[in-house]
Amino acid sequence: MAEMSREELMQAEALGGEQGWVAPLAQQDRDYFLYLRSVFKRYNIVPSKATRLEYDFVVRVAESEFYLQRANA
Repeated sequence: MAEMSREELMQAEALGGEQGWVAPLAQQDRDYFLYLRSVFKRYNIVPSKATRLEYDFVVRVAESEFYLQRANA
């Protein structure tokens, strides 16, 4: 799957919002997904090829670090 640019993702999200099939993401949601992707890269795990154990590990690490950073900010 070819990676979409940030601009293309924003356009797709806007179109979905207009059509009513997707709610626009809040800024915190966007920040979390960016952070989640960075954690996948840190551990050299490809999300589409990750085992359930790897995926759960990355999600737990990302959630704990992301929300801890938010609390300390």
